Amino acid sequence: MRASSDRWCSGAGGAAGAMLPRRLGSSEPASPRKRLRHSADRPASRSSSAEDCSRTTETAAVRRENGCAADTMHDTVGEILHSGDGERLALGADGDRTLHGVDGDQLICGAAGEPAATLCAAVAAAGGGENGTVEPRVNGVLNGNGKHPHWPTEHLPSMPWFGMDIGGTLTKIVYFEPTDTSPDEEAEEVETLKNIRRYLTSNSAYGSTGHRDSHLQMNNVQICGRQGTLHYIRFPTCEMGNFLELAKSKGMATLASTICATGGGAYKFEEEFQREVNMQLHKFDELDSLLNGLHYIENNNSHELYYWEEPCDDRLCRKVPFDFSQPYPYLVVNIGSGVSILAVYGPDEYKRVSGTSLGGGTFLGLCCLLTGCSTFEEAIELAARGDHTRVDKLVRDIYGGDYGRFGLSGDTVASSFGHMHVLQRRKAVNRCDLARATLATITNNIGSIARLCAVNERIERVIFMGNFLRVNEISMKLLSFAMNFWSSGQMKALFLEHEGYFGAVGCLLELMKTRQE
Repeated sequence: MRASSDRWCSGAGGAAGAMLPRRLGSSEPASPRKRLRHSADRPASRSSSAEDCSRTTETAAVRRENGCAADTMHDTVGEILHSGDGERLALGADGDRTLHGVDGDQLICGAAGEPAATLCAAVAAAGGGENGTVEPRVNGVLNGNGKHPHWPTEHLPSMPWFGMDIGGTLTKIVYFEPTDTSPDEEAEEVETLKNIRRYLTSNSAYGSTGHRDSHLQMNNVQICGRQGTLHYIRFPTCEMGNFLELAKSKGMATLASTICATGGGAYKFEEEFQREVNMQLHKFDELDSLLNGLHYIENNNSHELYYWEEPCDDRLCRKVPFDFSQPYPYLVVNIGSGVSILAVYGPDEYKRVSGTSLGGGTFLGLCCLLTGCSTFEEAIELAARGDHTRVDKLVRDIYGGDYGRFGLSGDTVASSFGHMHVLQRRKAVNRCDLARATLATITNNIGSIARLCAVNERIERVIFMGNFLRVNEISMKLLSFAMNFWSSGQMKALFLEHEGYFGAVGCLLELMKTRQE
């Protein structure tokens, strides 16, 4: 799908006021690194007829037809220069050191009659490359001077760059803050852009529900030929109305008309974005974005993946980095409001093998009903203080101990919430116990399905990801123990530092890929 030419997460290709050489008779920017030279430096060309000249009188400074007299170019006086692709550029009057482009843009030149070497020096001094190469600027950044060498002018998105993943429970935003900004770019930035950058990077909280995870911030990353910092921001999707009010107050819609987004909310809130802030949602595939984001972050963070060693022993338990240099094949268990399970066989090859509706949204919803909590963080805090064995029926409650024949420990859950049909048991439990039992129920179910999928696909590496695992070490350790135990040590449950944000990162990268194509 083609990306829109102007969008919030990437924007249009070029800042307002940027002066770019353009192709004759076209609104498209010229190719970067044009070489300028005196007419004396190129062979004599054919003469043009009066008809040829008359067709080009709308361009007072740039002429593709060869041999037209200066007076046919609206009385432009001076010598004719030739660009590297055959276009002709006119100097101003004697003594005028300005080279005028198609739309009157002032480019660079020496006085009429100066030798090519002098002209080239003037070009270089004014911002061009060696030997008179003219290098277009976008957002005040020289395109092709070695700083951003791989992105032609028409493909370099304007700032700000955002990626957005609108999930059923949480909305995640990734903001790229450039750190290689040139003086020219700083001078050309509009005040709205500066205000947005200051607001996003100087705060760790936005209102009462928006948060920037500063501990996840990634410095010195490369995107689209630019170097900068990735910031990770989240807020509850139920607060989308407040987010739109904030976007309106900060003037984001004045910078671009389209926001790049993925996730189910990109469809659900499409009309609200249009109605409230007059912005379009440009949608990207959720699973493509997820995997692209995972691969990008893992390539830029050598300690992104890890596993838990000795997960059941609080004294010995620790996080251990996992070498993911040879990743394929692997299984992704993406735990959001629901769960999707993907088998990934290569950079561009994967399939969805299973899923379940019992996910993070189920945990939060049940906790709200059973305990009266209102946020995911509160539910996890309650669970951390609870004892699920007061709620769940264990193997030992049935057999009096272990079930040795099948290798079942007496501590294994035989029936989730199995004690709650007894009135006295219900009276004995508290909110924390109920939250812990709910967490164990959801986690055990996900782990069981994930292991069956891994066995069926003959895959040993299983990555658990998603916002359900954010600030949720309890579930990570439960999954780690279960995967290791039931596979006799052959499978490890792998986790990620930037859980929950991969879709937003991948969405941003998908946009850049589309613009490059």
